[in-house]
Order: sequence, then C-alpha cells, then structure tokens
Amino acid sequence: MQKASGSASTPSAPCTLSTAEFAKLHGIQPRSVRQRVSDTGSYYGIRPQKLANRRLLWPAIRVTLDA
Repeated sequence: MQKASGSASTPSAPCTLSTAEFAKLHGIQPRSVRQRVSDTGSYYGIRPQKLANRRLLWPAIRVTLDA
C-alpha cells in the first residue's frame, strides 16, 4: 500500500486518547470533535491517527488560540 500524499506529519505527542477522552480534555461533546474532523479533516489543526477499525486516536495535547 502507498501512503497518501499530503498526509499530516507525525505529531510530537503519541496518539493515545479516544475521541471521547480528547473531547473531555477540551470540555466539549465528542460529536463536536467528530463533526469538525468530518468537515475539515482535523480538529483545529490537530489530526487524529486513523485506525483500521475506523476509530480515531488523538494526542494528549490541548488546542490553544495562536494570536
């Protein structure tokens, strides 16, 4: 299999959180995270690792506003 071109680089933090855990870390509903990923491919710049069983794994980092 070939790797898709334009894929995101490997994040510095290992992907260990489920979507529900990632959402709880950010104080939002898991459906909000799933919707954002469905619309844009990432959650405000953070791309999840996609598993073969269609689940997503997220890095344990917080999204912050870059001013």
